[in-house]
Amino acid sequence: MRKNKPVRMCLACRERELQKNLIRLQEDNHTIFPYTGQGRSFYLCTICCENEKKVKGLTKRFRLSTEDSEQFVKYLKELNKNG
Repeated sequence: MRKNKPVRMCLACRERELQKNLIRLQEDNHTIFPYTGQGRSFYLCTICCENEKKVKGLTKRFRLSTEDSEQFVKYLKELNKNG
């Protein structure tokens, strides 16, 4: 029987948290979208999703275009609003 719960690290702040408390996303061809079950993914904590400076750094890191970065910011705000 497994007693330990999976712990993952937020890509932006490098804080470790339980997997269920983090948002799992995926990047492909300079677009970021929810994890589809295939390929590599990354995790973000809710605090970093609300921090505009961290989100701006992520858009630079993934080399998102202005349209994609605006869509990414809207998506993160929607995730925070809906839980």
